[in-house]
Amino acid sequence: MPIRFNFCPHCSEKIIFEIEMDDIDSKQYPAPVYIVCKSCKKLSTFYVDSFLRVSYKELEKKSGGIRTIQTK
Repeated sequence: MPIRFNFCPHCSEKIIFEIEMDDIDSKQYPAPVYIVCKSCKKLSTFYVDSFLRVSYKELEKKSGGIRTIQTK
């Protein structure tokens, strides 16, 4: 289970999350996944590539994600 980190677009705190290929729609890259920040409890959309690296993020929930991931 790959562990990734990034920064919350709402509160700018560092977030850590585990992501698997089952968490994304592999027919679409960059694939959206919903991440809930442990610090501020807000949901944002992160986009990952085929190597499960975050390519960009958006503040709101965008359509197309299949899984919501909690941060650690």
